[in-house]
Order: sequence, then structure tokens, then C-alpha cells
Amino acid sequence: MIPFADALRLILESAPPAGTERIRIEDSVGRVLREPVSCDRPFPPFDRVMMDGIALRSRDVLLGFGDFLITGAAAAGHEPPALPPAPGSCVEVMTGSPLPPGADCVVPVEETMRLENGSIHLSGNANASPGRNIHPAGSDAQQGQTILSAGIRIGSRQIGAAASCGAAWLTVSKLPRIIVFATGDELAAVDDTPSIYQIRQSNAHAIRAALWRAGYPVARTDTLPDDPDAGKARIGAALANCDWLILTGAVSKGARDFIPSALDGIGCERIFHGIAQRPGKPAGCWKHPSGTRIAALPGNPVSALTCLHALVLPALEASVGLTNIAREMVRMDSSVRRLPDSTCHLPVTLRDGTAYPAPVENSGDFTGLLRSDGFLTLPPAGTDTGVFPFTPWF
Repeated sequence: MIPFADALRLILESAPPAGTERIRIEDSVGRVLREPVSCDRPFPPFDRVMMDGIALRSRDVLLGFGDFLITGAAAAGHEPPALPPAPGSCVEVMTGSPLPPGADCVVPVEETMRLENGSIHLSGNANASPGRNIHPAGSDAQQGQTILSAGIRIGSRQIGAAASCGAAWLTVSKLPRIIVFATGDELAAVDDTPSIYQIRQSNAHAIRAALWRAGYPVARTDTLPDDPDAGKARIGAALANCDWLILTGAVSKGARDFIPSALDGIGCERIFHGIAQRPGKPAGCWKHPSGTRIAALPGNPVSALTCLHALVLPALEASVGLTNIAREMVRMDSSVRRLPDSTCHLPVTLRDGTAYPAPVENSGDFTGLLRSDGFLTLPPAGTDTGVFPFTPWF
């Protein structure tokens, strides 16, 4: 067995880099940006009015003007009229419109009163300070400035920024092709009635759901029987059609745990097998000559889902070039005892910034995970500062 930290390092280092592709902005949500996006013009591109009201010269107020003659109106999406040079002039403006040339402040409607002669009177509490309610041109970003860096996952904010720059096509990471196999003669389909000696297949469904929520759709899920020859043949066929093959079950040292020998037998390079961690000690990673990576996870549901989050998801992030990952660090309830020579992935609940243990009964207790928000990764005793990385369940 190797330490968890070494296993994580090895799977990250071996993660195959995903290629890139150009796709429409509408299709890029959740993908990882691989080329930066820069402003094609300043933001905002003009002095933008931020309130409905009147645009005027602040010095006219200092000169004692309280009533202003409306000389025009400015609306969003239209060229504004210039403010006449005559003192006491103003232009009606709407939120989002360009500032009329010659004006240097906007007094909101709430601080004005319309007179019967059509003029505008400033209320006693009116504020006509220079620059008020004006969003200056280029104050957010300058033309040519990079606003989206490579290595970020694209969400709603990034879509809005890219659209504002006219970036209709984005260069993103290709999605890895993923296949998930669950092994075991005891597995029955979800919509079947299992015999007294069977259980419904849940691992592949849970793994597929976590991958989907993390941004990695799964091409196919299936089950394998506890038959080394049949399993080896189907694994070999799958390896030609995916970038990642995720297996769950038959990876330990039992008489029917055929996965390690099957992978070795079809020419896969063993990166590691066996980790000093709980749960998930039997987990391993292999590399096929084609470049496909194989993550072999334990069959117990808690172990499988924990290893997926602790090892496979970080490796997929590395594959697609996701670089802006900030792991949440959480303080642990001091009453928890640590293991002397193993990493512990402890299910916890979070309250007020502190993690509290929510352990499961055993690694088969899938329903016990419903009581937790995620898990803390606790290194062996004697190597901590009281604050540990928190991984939420997907």
C-alpha cells in the first residue's frame, strides 16, 4: 500500500490531457476554457447613466441655478443629444443611456420636481456632485484586457462576460469519454425484483450521477459478472472506446476479485493498487497502452463513492485543465481521534464553519451518507493543524 497523498499525486500526474475544441458560446456551459477571452472594446464603452433623472453641469448648481430647462432626452441604445452651453440647461436621461456630451452628473428623478412650465426644479436634498450616477467609460475593463483566463470552468457569469466581448466561439477542453462498470453476480437492475441473495445495482448509478454533476457526462454504464474471462473480454472491448474506464468491485484480494489480474493480463500498466486510507484501501489505477486510464474502485458503496470524489474527480479536473480549484478548508471537531498510519475520509456535517462527524456504520452503509454533507480528508495522526480539506458530495 502507498500513502493517500502519493496515490493522489500519481493519479494526477498520470491523468491524460484532454484535447481542445471550438464550440458555440451557447454550448459551453460547464466546460473548461482553454484560451483566454479579451475585451474587444472598453467596458462600459461609453459614460453610462446609472439612474433615471436629468443630466446637467454640476457647476451650474454651484452658480445658484435651482431650475433647469429640459432641452432633450437620452434613451438607452440611442445617440444622446449634447447638453447646450447655456447655463441652467439639462437633458432627461434614462438608466443605461449614454451620458449627453457636456454633462458631468446625473440627478435622479426622486430629487427633482417638474414645474408647470416644463422646467425641472431641484429639491433641497438634491446632490449634483461631479460624476454622480455615471458609470465611466472603461472603468470596468480596457480594450484588449483579458477578462477570462484559461483553466476556468464556464458558468453564467463567464458566459455573460464572453458574450459582452462578442466571443461567439470559445476554445474549451473536450469532454473525456467515460464508461462505468459495476461488477458482481449479486447485482440486480434497479427495476428488477432481486432475489433474497441479490442487491440492486447502485454504485454505477451513484458514480454516474456524481460525474454528471461535476461536469463529466458518462457515455455508458453496465455490469460485469464475476467471470474473469467474460469480464476481461468486455473490459478489453471498452478500453478502445473511452478515455477513462471506472470499475467498481472485484478489486481486492478475494478469490473472485479478478480485476487486478485482468488488467495486468491485457497489458495495462499498474500505477498503484492499495492505498493506506479508510474507506477504500483496495483502490487502484492502471494505464492501458492506448492511453485509457482505469480507476478500479472498491465495491462497497461508501468506499466507491468516496474514492471517486477523493481520487478520480481531481484526476478528471487535471485532465481537462481546470486550474482555479480552491479546496475548502474546514476546522474539525477536536474530539475526533485520528488513525496512526492511514488517511481517513470522514463523512461530516458542516455547521457554522466547523465540521462534525457523521460516520456511517460500515462501508456498505450507503444510506448513512445521507446524513453528511461531504467528507474531510484527515491525514495520519500527528501531521495536522486542525484544519482539513473538505470535499462535498456531488
